[in-house]
Amino acid sequence: MPTALPVFGFAALHQAWQACRRGKQGTRKAQRYGLHLLDNLVQTSVALQTHAWHPSPATRFVTLHPKPREILAADFGDRVVHHLLVPWLERLYEPVFIADSFANRKGKGTHAAVRRLQAFARSQQALASGQGAGHYLQLDIANFFNSIQRRTLFGLLQARVQRDLRRPTSHARHCPPDEAAHMLWLARQLLTGNPALGARYQGRVQDLLRVPAHKQLIHAAPEIGLPIGNLTSQFFANVYLNELDQFIKHQLKVRHYVRYVDDFVLLHHCPQQLAQWRSAITAFLHQRLGLALRDAGRLAPVANGIDFLGYIVRPHYLLVRRRVLGHLHGKLAQIRQHWQRGDGSLHCTAQQADQLHAMLASYWGHIRHAHSHRTRAQVLARHPWLAHWLRQRPDGALQRVDGPAQAPTLARQWRWFARRYPGHALLVQVGSRWECSALAGLPPSTRRPGLPPTHSLHPRDLPALQRRLSAAGQPWLAVAEAGHQHSGRKRRQLCAIGPASALAGTHPLTSTPCTPGAMS
Repeated sequence: MPTALPVFGFAALHQAWQACRRGKQGTRKAQRYGLHLLDNLVQTSVALQTHAWHPSPATRFVTLHPKPREILAADFGDRVVHHLLVPWLERLYEPVFIADSFANRKGKGTHAAVRRLQAFARSQQALASGQGAGHYLQLDIANFFNSIQRRTLFGLLQARVQRDLRRPTSHARHCPPDEAAHMLWLARQLLTGNPALGARYQGRVQDLLRVPAHKQLIHAAPEIGLPIGNLTSQFFANVYLNELDQFIKHQLKVRHYVRYVDDFVLLHHCPQQLAQWRSAITAFLHQRLGLALRDAGRLAPVANGIDFLGYIVRPHYLLVRRRVLGHLHGKLAQIRQHWQRGDGSLHCTAQQADQLHAMLASYWGHIRHAHSHRTRAQVLARHPWLAHWLRQRPDGALQRVDGPAQAPTLARQWRWFARRYPGHALLVQVGSRWECSALAGLPPSTRRPGLPPTHSLHPRDLPALQRRLSAAGQPWLAVAEAGHQHSGRKRRQLCAIGPASALAGTHPLTSTPCTPGAMS
Protein backbone atom coordinates (compact mmCIF):
# COMPACT_ATOMS: atom_id res chain seq x y z
CA MET A 1 0.00 0.00 0.00
CA PRO A 2 1.42 3.40 -0.91
CA THR A 3 2.57 5.58 1.94
CA ALA A 4 0.19 8.37 2.91
CA LEU A 5 1.53 11.68 1.63
CA PRO A 6 0.47 15.31 2.18
CA VAL A 7 -0.13 15.61 -1.57
CA PHE A 8 -3.26 13.44 -1.11
CA GLY A 9 -3.98 14.67 2.40
CA PHE A 10 -7.04 16.48 3.72
CA ALA A 11 -5.41 19.94 3.54
CA ALA A 12 -4.45 19.51 -0.11
CA LEU A 13 -7.95 18.31 -1.03
CA HIS A 14 -9.58 21.14 0.91
CA GLN A 15 -7.49 23.62 -1.09
CA ALA A 16 -8.48 21.86 -4.31
CA TRP A 17 -12.15 22.03 -3.30
CA GLN A 18 -11.86 25.78 -2.70
CA ALA A 19 -10.39 26.25 -6.18
CA CYS A 20 -13.03 23.99 -7.72
CA ARG A 21 -16.00 25.80 -6.19
CA ARG A 22 -14.74 29.27 -7.08
CA GLY A 23 -17.48 30.90 -9.12
CA LYS A 24 -19.75 27.85 -8.75
CA GLN A 25 -21.07 28.22 -5.19
CA GLY A 26 -24.61 28.60 -6.47
CA THR A 27 -24.68 25.41 -8.54
CA ARG A 28 -26.61 22.43 -7.29
CA LYS A 29 -23.72 19.99 -7.55
CA ALA A 30 -21.36 22.24 -5.59
CA GLN A 31 -23.95 22.76 -2.86
CA ARG A 32 -24.74 19.06 -2.65
CA TYR A 33 -21.04 18.25 -2.32
CA GLY A 34 -20.64 20.93 0.33
CA LEU A 35 -23.45 19.53 2.50
CA HIS A 36 -21.21 16.57 3.40
CA LEU A 37 -17.88 18.28 2.73
CA LEU A 38 -15.90 16.67 5.55
CA ASP A 39 -17.05 13.15 4.68
CA ASN A 40 -16.46 13.67 0.96
CA LEU A 41 -12.92 15.02 1.39
CA VAL A 42 -11.92 12.33 3.88
CA GLN A 43 -13.29 9.54 1.66
CA THR A 44 -11.51 10.93 -1.38
CA SER A 45 -8.26 11.32 0.55
CA VAL A 46 -8.36 7.72 1.75
CA ALA A 47 -9.25 6.43 -1.73
CA LEU A 48 -6.37 8.35 -3.33
CA GLN A 49 -3.79 7.28 -0.77
CA THR A 50 -4.78 3.62 -1.08
CA HIS A 51 -4.98 3.84 -4.88
CA ALA A 52 -8.65 2.80 -4.70
CA TRP A 53 -9.96 5.98 -6.34
CA HIS A 54 -11.46 5.87 -9.82
CA PRO A 55 -13.50 8.42 -11.79
CA SER A 56 -17.28 8.53 -11.31
CA PRO A 57 -19.66 8.44 -14.30
CA ALA A 58 -19.69 11.75 -16.18
CA THR A 59 -22.66 13.76 -17.40
CA ARG A 60 -22.99 13.95 -21.17
CA PHE A 61 -24.83 16.76 -22.91
CA VAL A 62 -24.74 18.84 -26.10
CA THR A 63 -24.14 22.56 -26.60
CA LEU A 64 -25.56 24.03 -29.80
CA HIS A 65 -23.61 27.29 -30.07
CA PRO A 66 -21.54 28.14 -31.95
CA LYS A 67 -22.02 24.62 -33.32
CA PRO A 68 -23.36 21.29 -31.95
CA ARG A 69 -20.70 19.83 -29.66
CA GLU A 70 -20.62 16.97 -27.19
CA ILE A 71 -19.58 17.89 -23.63
CA LEU A 72 -18.63 15.40 -20.92
CA ALA A 73 -18.76 17.06 -17.50
CA ALA A 74 -17.06 15.18 -14.68
CA ASP A 75 -18.75 14.63 -11.32
CA PHE A 76 -18.06 17.48 -8.88
CA GLY A 77 -16.01 15.19 -6.64
CA ASP A 78 -13.86 14.24 -9.63
CA ARG A 79 -13.37 17.91 -10.46
CA VAL A 80 -11.95 18.43 -6.99
CA VAL A 81 -9.37 15.75 -7.79
CA HIS A 82 -8.65 17.47 -11.12
CA HIS A 83 -7.83 20.65 -9.19
CA LEU A 84 -5.41 18.60 -7.14
CA LEU A 85 -3.54 17.12 -10.10
CA VAL A 86 -3.38 20.02 -12.56
CA PRO A 87 -1.62 22.60 -10.30
CA TRP A 88 0.98 19.97 -9.42
CA LEU A 89 1.70 19.32 -13.10
CA GLU A 90 1.55 23.03 -13.97
CA ARG A 91 4.53 23.63 -11.69
CA LEU A 92 6.54 21.35 -13.96
CA TYR A 93 5.15 22.46 -17.31
CA GLU A 94 4.69 26.23 -17.08
CA PRO A 95 8.45 26.89 -17.46
CA VAL A 96 8.42 24.57 -20.49
CA PHE A 97 5.42 25.99 -22.36
CA ILE A 98 6.23 28.68 -24.90
CA ALA A 99 5.09 32.23 -24.20
CA ASP A 100 2.83 32.30 -27.28
CA SER A 101 0.53 29.46 -26.21
CA PHE A 102 -2.50 31.23 -24.75
CA ALA A 103 -5.20 28.66 -23.94
CA ASN A 104 -6.15 27.79 -20.35
CA ARG A 105 -3.13 29.39 -18.71
CA LYS A 106 -2.94 32.02 -15.99
CA GLY A 107 -2.30 35.48 -17.37
CA LYS A 108 -3.13 34.38 -20.92
CA GLY A 109 -6.54 33.97 -22.62
CA THR A 110 -8.23 34.99 -25.84
CA HIS A 111 -7.71 38.73 -25.60
CA ALA A 112 -4.01 38.34 -24.82
CA ALA A 113 -3.71 36.01 -27.82
CA VAL A 114 -5.43 38.53 -30.10
CA ARG A 115 -3.21 41.38 -28.87
CA ARG A 116 -0.10 39.26 -29.45
CA LEU A 117 -1.23 38.33 -32.95
CA GLN A 118 -1.94 41.97 -33.76
CA ALA A 119 1.54 42.94 -32.55
CA PHE A 120 3.00 40.24 -34.78
CA ALA A 121 0.91 41.51 -37.70
CA ARG A 122 2.25 45.05 -37.22
CA SER A 123 5.79 43.74 -36.92
CA GLN A 124 5.40 41.55 -39.98
CA GLN A 125 3.97 44.43 -41.99
CA ALA A 126 6.94 46.58 -41.03
CA LEU A 127 9.47 43.83 -41.82
CA ALA A 128 7.84 43.06 -45.16
CA SER A 129 7.57 46.68 -46.29
CA GLY A 130 10.59 46.29 -48.59
CA GLN A 131 9.86 42.68 -49.53
CA GLY A 132 6.20 42.78 -50.51
CA ALA A 133 3.19 42.22 -48.30
CA GLY A 134 3.42 40.23 -45.09
CA HIS A 135 1.44 36.96 -45.11
CA TYR A 136 -0.08 34.64 -42.56
CA LEU A 137 -0.91 30.93 -42.49
CA GLN A 138 -3.80 29.91 -40.25
CA LEU A 139 -4.27 26.21 -39.46
CA ASP A 140 -6.29 24.09 -37.10
CA ILE A 141 -6.36 20.41 -36.23
CA ALA A 142 -9.13 18.08 -37.32
CA ASN A 143 -11.30 16.71 -34.48
CA PHE A 144 -8.53 17.52 -32.02
CA PHE A 145 -9.79 16.30 -28.63
CA ASN A 146 -11.26 13.12 -30.08
CA SER A 147 -7.96 12.33 -31.84
CA ILE A 148 -5.51 12.63 -28.92
CA GLN A 149 -3.66 9.37 -28.29
CA ARG A 150 -3.83 8.83 -24.56
CA ARG A 151 -0.88 6.40 -24.47
CA THR A 152 1.33 8.97 -26.19
CA LEU A 153 0.06 11.67 -23.84
CA PHE A 154 0.88 9.63 -20.74
CA GLY A 155 4.34 8.95 -22.16
CA LEU A 156 4.91 12.70 -22.44
CA LEU A 157 3.80 13.23 -18.84
CA GLN A 158 5.97 10.39 -17.60
CA ALA A 159 9.04 11.65 -19.45
CA ARG A 160 8.61 15.16 -18.03
CA VAL A 161 8.20 13.88 -14.45
CA GLN A 162 11.19 11.55 -14.74
CA ARG A 163 13.31 14.40 -16.08
CA ASP A 164 12.39 16.55 -13.10
CA LEU A 165 13.05 13.69 -10.70
CA ARG A 166 16.73 14.04 -11.52
CA ARG A 167 16.86 17.71 -10.57
CA PRO A 168 18.53 18.74 -7.30
CA THR A 169 16.22 18.86 -4.29
CA SER A 170 16.79 22.64 -4.08
CA HIS A 171 15.41 23.16 -7.60
CA ALA A 172 11.89 24.63 -7.87
CA ARG A 173 10.80 21.85 -10.25
CA HIS A 174 12.26 18.94 -8.29
CA CYS A 175 9.81 16.04 -7.87
CA PRO A 176 9.99 13.90 -4.72
CA PRO A 177 9.97 10.30 -6.03
CA ASP A 178 7.03 9.04 -3.91
CA GLU A 179 4.95 12.11 -4.70
CA ALA A 180 5.67 11.73 -8.42
CA ALA A 181 4.64 8.07 -8.35
CA HIS A 182 1.29 8.99 -6.78
CA MET A 183 0.61 11.73 -9.31
CA LEU A 184 1.54 9.58 -12.30
CA TRP A 185 -0.81 6.90 -10.98
CA LEU A 186 -3.59 9.50 -10.76
CA ALA A 187 -2.89 10.74 -14.29
CA ARG A 188 -3.03 7.16 -15.54
CA GLN A 189 -6.42 6.68 -13.84
CA LEU A 190 -7.79 9.71 -15.65
CA LEU A 191 -6.38 8.55 -18.99
CA THR A 192 -7.65 4.97 -18.74
CA GLY A 193 -10.93 4.03 -20.36
CA ASN A 194 -13.48 5.98 -22.34
CA PRO A 195 -15.52 8.27 -20.01
CA ALA A 196 -18.35 8.45 -22.54
CA LEU A 197 -19.18 4.75 -22.17
CA GLY A 198 -20.62 5.09 -18.67
CA ALA A 199 -21.81 8.68 -18.94
CA ARG A 200 -25.38 9.78 -18.18
CA TYR A 201 -26.89 11.72 -21.08
CA GLN A 202 -28.93 14.84 -20.27
CA GLY A 203 -30.85 16.68 -22.95
CA ARG A 204 -32.84 16.00 -26.06
CA VAL A 205 -31.91 13.09 -28.28
CA GLN A 206 -32.44 15.36 -31.31
CA ASP A 207 -29.56 17.55 -30.13
CA LEU A 208 -27.24 14.56 -29.82
CA LEU A 209 -28.11 13.47 -33.35
CA ARG A 210 -26.88 16.85 -34.62
CA VAL A 211 -23.34 16.02 -33.43
CA PRO A 212 -21.47 14.04 -36.14
CA ALA A 213 -20.59 10.50 -35.06
CA HIS A 214 -16.84 11.07 -35.43
CA LYS A 215 -17.11 13.98 -32.96
CA GLN A 216 -18.72 11.83 -30.27
CA LEU A 217 -16.19 10.32 -27.91
CA ILE A 218 -18.25 7.17 -27.50
CA HIS A 219 -17.33 6.22 -31.10
CA ALA A 220 -13.59 6.85 -30.66
CA ALA A 221 -11.08 4.02 -31.04
CA PRO A 222 -9.60 2.46 -27.87
CA GLU A 223 -7.12 4.71 -26.04
CA ILE A 224 -8.03 7.64 -28.28
CA GLY A 225 -9.69 10.91 -27.28
CA LEU A 226 -10.18 13.21 -24.30
CA PRO A 227 -13.53 14.52 -23.03
CA ILE A 228 -14.29 18.17 -23.77
CA GLY A 229 -15.27 20.09 -20.67
CA ASN A 230 -12.77 19.02 -17.98
CA LEU A 231 -9.90 21.00 -16.46
CA THR A 232 -7.58 18.04 -17.00
CA SER A 233 -8.48 17.83 -20.69
CA GLN A 234 -7.64 21.50 -21.18
CA PHE A 235 -4.28 21.07 -19.50
CA PHE A 236 -3.51 17.77 -21.24
CA ALA A 237 -4.25 19.45 -24.58
CA ASN A 238 -1.52 21.99 -23.86
CA VAL A 239 0.87 19.18 -22.89
CA TYR A 240 0.12 17.32 -26.11
CA LEU A 241 0.48 20.32 -28.42
CA ASN A 242 3.55 21.57 -26.58
CA GLU A 243 5.39 19.10 -28.81
CA LEU A 244 4.10 21.01 -31.83
CA ASP A 245 5.02 24.35 -30.24
CA GLN A 246 8.59 23.22 -29.62
CA PHE A 247 8.88 21.85 -33.15
CA ILE A 248 7.64 25.09 -34.71
CA LYS A 249 9.75 27.39 -32.55
CA HIS A 250 13.00 25.44 -32.28
CA GLN A 251 13.19 23.34 -35.45
CA LEU A 252 11.28 25.40 -37.99
CA LYS A 253 12.56 28.58 -36.31
CA VAL A 254 9.25 30.41 -36.75
CA ARG A 255 9.51 33.81 -35.12
CA HIS A 256 5.88 34.92 -35.31
CA TYR A 257 3.59 32.14 -34.10
CA VAL A 258 0.47 32.16 -31.87
CA ARG A 259 -1.60 29.18 -30.72
CA TYR A 260 -4.90 28.94 -28.88
CA VAL A 261 -5.88 25.28 -28.28
CA ASP A 262 -5.81 23.75 -31.80
CA ASP A 263 -6.09 27.01 -33.75
CA PHE A 264 -2.71 28.53 -34.62
CA VAL A 265 -1.26 31.20 -36.90
CA LEU A 266 2.20 31.61 -38.43
CA LEU A 267 3.35 34.84 -40.07
CA HIS A 268 6.12 35.52 -42.60
CA HIS A 269 6.77 37.86 -45.50
CA CYS A 270 7.21 34.95 -47.93
CA PRO A 271 4.11 32.84 -48.78
CA GLN A 272 6.32 30.07 -50.20
CA GLN A 273 8.04 29.75 -46.82
CA LEU A 274 4.65 29.45 -45.11
CA ALA A 275 3.65 26.71 -47.55
CA GLN A 276 6.86 24.79 -46.77
CA TRP A 277 6.17 25.11 -43.04
CA ARG A 278 2.65 23.77 -43.59
CA SER A 279 4.07 20.63 -45.21
CA ALA A 280 6.53 20.13 -42.34
CA ILE A 281 3.79 20.63 -39.73
CA THR A 282 1.51 18.16 -41.50
CA ALA A 283 4.21 15.48 -41.45
CA PHE A 284 5.14 16.17 -37.80
CA LEU A 285 1.55 15.97 -36.58
CA HIS A 286 1.00 12.67 -38.34
CA GLN A 287 4.25 11.01 -37.32
CA ARG A 288 4.70 12.32 -33.78
CA LEU A 289 1.17 12.94 -32.45
CA GLY A 290 -1.17 10.99 -34.71
CA LEU A 291 -3.06 14.14 -35.67
CA ALA A 292 -4.05 15.75 -38.96
CA LEU A 293 -4.85 19.25 -40.13
CA ARG A 294 -8.51 19.92 -40.86
CA ASP A 295 -7.64 21.34 -44.27
CA ALA A 296 -4.96 23.32 -46.05
CA GLY A 297 -5.77 26.32 -43.88
CA ARG A 298 -5.78 29.90 -45.00
CA LEU A 299 -2.73 31.57 -46.52
CA ALA A 300 -3.32 35.25 -47.27
CA PRO A 301 -1.84 38.74 -46.88
CA VAL A 302 -1.89 40.14 -43.35
CA ALA A 303 -3.61 43.25 -44.68
CA ASN A 304 -6.70 41.16 -45.47
CA GLY A 305 -7.32 40.61 -41.76
CA ILE A 306 -6.95 37.40 -39.74
CA ASP A 307 -10.14 35.73 -38.53
CA PHE A 308 -9.02 34.64 -35.05
CA LEU A 309 -10.94 34.00 -31.80
CA GLY A 310 -14.00 36.01 -32.75
CA TYR A 311 -12.14 39.01 -34.16
CA ILE A 312 -10.84 40.14 -37.54
CA VAL A 313 -7.27 41.08 -36.62
CA ARG A 314 -5.68 43.79 -38.71
CA PRO A 315 -2.28 45.37 -38.01
CA HIS A 316 -3.70 48.57 -36.53
CA TYR A 317 -7.27 47.78 -35.47
CA LEU A 318 -9.67 44.97 -34.59
CA LEU A 319 -13.14 44.20 -35.89
CA VAL A 320 -15.73 41.91 -34.36
CA ARG A 321 -16.46 38.81 -36.38
CA ARG A 322 -19.83 38.93 -38.16
CA ARG A 323 -20.83 35.53 -36.83
CA VAL A 324 -20.42 36.78 -33.24
CA LEU A 325 -22.75 39.70 -33.94
CA GLY A 326 -25.18 37.37 -35.69
CA HIS A 327 -25.37 35.15 -32.61
CA LEU A 328 -25.93 38.21 -30.41
CA HIS A 329 -28.77 39.54 -32.57
CA GLY A 330 -30.34 36.08 -32.65
CA LYS A 331 -30.25 35.71 -28.87
CA LEU A 332 -31.73 39.17 -28.31
CA ALA A 333 -34.51 38.45 -30.80
CA GLN A 334 -35.31 35.20 -28.96
CA ILE A 335 -35.39 36.99 -25.62
CA ARG A 336 -37.80 39.63 -26.90
CA GLN A 337 -40.01 36.97 -28.47
CA HIS A 338 -40.07 35.08 -25.17
CA TRP A 339 -40.89 38.20 -23.14
CA GLN A 340 -43.48 39.70 -25.49
CA ARG A 341 -47.23 39.18 -25.03
CA GLY A 342 -49.95 39.44 -27.64
CA ASP A 343 -50.64 43.10 -26.85
CA GLY A 344 -47.01 44.04 -27.41
CA SER A 345 -46.12 44.37 -23.73
CA LEU A 346 -42.89 42.90 -22.39
CA HIS A 347 -42.84 40.80 -19.20
CA CYS A 348 -39.82 39.42 -17.40
CA THR A 349 -38.86 38.12 -13.98
CA ALA A 350 -35.98 39.47 -11.91
CA GLN A 351 -33.99 36.35 -12.79
CA GLN A 352 -34.61 36.84 -16.51
CA ALA A 353 -33.47 40.47 -16.27
CA ASP A 354 -30.28 39.32 -14.50
CA GLN A 355 -29.69 36.71 -17.22
CA LEU A 356 -30.15 39.34 -19.94
CA HIS A 357 -27.61 41.59 -18.26
CA ALA A 358 -25.08 38.77 -17.80
CA MET A 359 -25.43 37.59 -21.40
CA LEU A 360 -25.16 41.04 -22.95
CA ALA A 361 -22.31 42.06 -20.63
CA SER A 362 -20.37 39.01 -21.81
CA TYR A 363 -20.82 40.00 -25.46
CA TRP A 364 -20.10 43.64 -24.58
CA GLY A 365 -16.81 42.65 -22.98
CA HIS A 366 -15.86 40.87 -26.21
CA ILE A 367 -17.02 43.69 -28.49
CA ARG A 368 -15.36 46.48 -26.48
CA HIS A 369 -11.90 45.04 -27.14
CA ALA A 370 -12.39 45.86 -30.83
CA HIS A 371 -12.84 49.18 -32.59
CA SER A 372 -16.56 48.90 -32.05
CA HIS A 373 -18.17 52.19 -31.01
CA ARG A 374 -20.37 52.15 -34.09
CA THR A 375 -21.07 48.42 -33.71
CA ARG A 376 -22.32 48.84 -30.15
CA ALA A 377 -24.50 51.78 -31.17
CA GLN A 378 -25.99 49.65 -33.97
CA VAL A 379 -26.81 46.82 -31.56
CA LEU A 380 -28.68 49.17 -29.24
CA ALA A 381 -30.44 50.86 -32.18
CA ARG A 382 -31.54 47.50 -33.61
CA HIS A 383 -32.97 46.42 -30.23
CA PRO A 384 -34.31 49.65 -28.70
CA TRP A 385 -36.39 47.76 -26.11
CA LEU A 386 -33.11 47.07 -24.30
CA ALA A 387 -33.10 50.70 -23.15
CA HIS A 388 -35.78 49.84 -20.58
CA TRP A 389 -33.31 47.53 -18.81
CA LEU A 390 -29.78 48.58 -19.82
CA ARG A 391 -27.84 51.56 -21.10
CA GLN A 392 -24.26 52.16 -22.16
CA ARG A 393 -22.23 54.47 -19.94
CA PRO A 394 -19.82 57.02 -21.45
CA ASP A 395 -16.93 54.64 -20.73
CA GLY A 396 -18.64 51.95 -22.84
CA ALA A 397 -19.71 49.66 -19.98
CA LEU A 398 -23.30 48.50 -19.53
CA GLN A 399 -25.41 49.77 -16.66
CA ARG A 400 -28.73 48.50 -15.31
CA VAL A 401 -31.54 51.08 -15.56
CA ASP A 402 -34.57 48.95 -14.64
CA GLY A 403 -34.62 50.33 -11.11
CA PRO A 404 -33.05 52.99 -8.88
CA ALA A 405 -29.66 52.07 -7.48
CA GLN A 406 -30.12 54.22 -4.37
CA ALA A 407 -33.73 54.79 -3.35
CA PRO A 408 -34.35 53.39 0.13
CA THR A 409 -38.03 54.21 0.53
CA LEU A 410 -41.10 53.31 -1.49
CA ALA A 411 -41.87 57.00 -2.06
CA ARG A 412 -38.45 57.70 -3.60
CA GLN A 413 -38.66 54.59 -5.75
CA TRP A 414 -42.13 55.66 -6.95
CA ARG A 415 -40.85 59.13 -7.87
CA TRP A 416 -37.87 57.61 -9.72
CA PHE A 417 -40.11 55.53 -12.00
CA ALA A 418 -42.60 58.41 -12.42
CA ARG A 419 -39.81 60.72 -13.59
CA ARG A 420 -38.31 58.11 -15.90
CA TYR A 421 -41.64 57.20 -17.50
CA PRO A 422 -43.84 60.32 -17.55
CA GLY A 423 -47.39 59.65 -18.72
CA HIS A 424 -47.26 55.96 -17.79
CA ALA A 425 -49.60 54.31 -15.35
CA LEU A 426 -47.54 52.90 -12.47
CA LEU A 427 -48.36 49.47 -11.06
CA VAL A 428 -46.05 48.90 -8.09
CA GLN A 429 -45.89 45.83 -5.89
CA VAL A 430 -46.09 46.59 -2.16
CA GLY A 431 -46.01 43.40 -0.17
CA SER A 432 -48.85 41.14 -1.26
CA ARG A 433 -50.76 43.94 -3.06
CA TRP A 434 -50.21 46.20 -6.06
CA GLU A 435 -50.59 49.99 -5.86
CA CYS A 436 -51.89 51.64 -9.04
CA SER A 437 -51.51 55.31 -9.95
CA ALA A 438 -54.41 57.50 -11.02
CA LEU A 439 -53.49 57.01 -14.70
CA ALA A 440 -54.67 53.42 -14.35
CA GLY A 441 -58.25 54.74 -14.29
CA LEU A 442 -59.18 53.23 -10.92
CA PRO A 443 -60.62 55.30 -8.06
CA PRO A 444 -58.13 56.01 -5.23
CA SER A 445 -58.60 53.69 -2.28
CA THR A 446 -55.37 54.05 -0.27
CA ARG A 447 -53.08 56.82 0.83
CA ARG A 448 -49.41 56.17 1.66
CA PRO A 449 -46.93 58.75 3.01
CA GLY A 450 -45.07 60.46 0.19
CA LEU A 451 -47.22 58.84 -2.55
CA PRO A 452 -50.10 60.30 -4.52
CA PRO A 453 -53.50 58.68 -3.92
CA THR A 454 -53.43 55.14 -5.27
CA HIS A 455 -55.70 52.18 -5.78
CA SER A 456 -54.82 48.89 -4.05
CA LEU A 457 -55.20 45.83 -6.24
CA HIS A 458 -55.03 42.08 -5.64
CA PRO A 459 -52.34 40.28 -7.74
CA ARG A 460 -54.98 38.13 -9.47
CA ASP A 461 -56.60 41.28 -10.90
CA LEU A 462 -53.34 42.69 -12.28
CA PRO A 463 -53.28 40.88 -15.68
CA ALA A 464 -56.81 42.03 -16.48
CA LEU A 465 -55.91 45.63 -15.66
CA GLN A 466 -52.80 45.44 -17.85
CA ARG A 467 -54.85 44.13 -20.79
CA ARG A 468 -57.45 46.86 -20.29
CA LEU A 469 -54.79 49.57 -20.25
CA SER A 470 -53.16 48.12 -23.38
CA ALA A 471 -56.50 48.01 -25.19
CA ALA A 472 -57.11 51.65 -24.29
CA GLY A 473 -53.65 52.66 -25.54
CA GLN A 474 -52.54 53.83 -22.10
CA PRO A 475 -48.79 53.23 -21.54
CA TRP A 476 -48.09 51.44 -18.28
CA LEU A 477 -45.31 49.73 -16.41
CA ALA A 478 -45.26 47.18 -13.62
CA VAL A 479 -42.60 47.36 -10.91
CA ALA A 480 -42.03 44.26 -8.80
CA GLU A 481 -40.18 43.67 -5.55
CA ALA A 482 -36.78 42.08 -6.22
CA GLY A 483 -35.00 41.25 -3.00
CA HIS A 484 -33.54 43.71 -0.53
CA GLN A 485 -31.05 46.57 -0.58
CA HIS A 486 -28.02 46.73 1.69
CA SER A 487 -30.09 48.81 4.09
CA GLY A 488 -32.58 45.96 4.40
CA ARG A 489 -35.39 47.79 2.60
CA LYS A 490 -37.17 46.38 -0.41
CA ARG A 491 -35.58 46.78 -3.82
CA ARG A 492 -37.86 47.21 -6.81
CA GLN A 493 -37.25 46.92 -10.54
CA LEU A 494 -39.16 46.98 -13.80
CA CYS A 495 -40.86 43.66 -14.58
CA ALA A 496 -43.30 44.61 -17.37
CA ILE A 497 -44.02 47.51 -19.72
CA GLY A 498 -46.64 48.05 -22.35
CA PRO A 499 -48.07 48.48 -24.79
CA ALA A 500 -46.92 51.37 -26.94
CA SER A 501 -43.46 51.83 -25.44
CA ALA A 502 -42.57 48.15 -25.68
CA LEU A 503 -44.20 47.52 -29.05
CA ALA A 504 -42.77 50.58 -30.79
CA GLY A 505 -39.39 50.06 -29.16
CA THR A 506 -39.15 53.71 -28.11
CA HIS A 507 -37.67 54.76 -24.83
CA PRO A 508 -39.92 57.33 -23.09
CA LEU A 509 -37.18 59.39 -21.46
CA THR A 510 -37.42 63.06 -20.81
CA SER A 511 -34.83 65.34 -22.35
CA THR A 512 -32.79 65.16 -19.12
CA PRO A 513 -33.33 61.64 -17.80
CA CYS A 514 -32.30 60.78 -14.28
CA THR A 515 -29.60 58.18 -13.83
CA PRO A 516 -30.22 55.02 -11.78
CA GLY A 517 -28.43 56.49 -8.79
CA ALA A 518 -29.94 59.97 -9.01
CA MET A 519 -32.92 60.77 -6.84
CA SER A 520 -34.75 63.96 -6.08
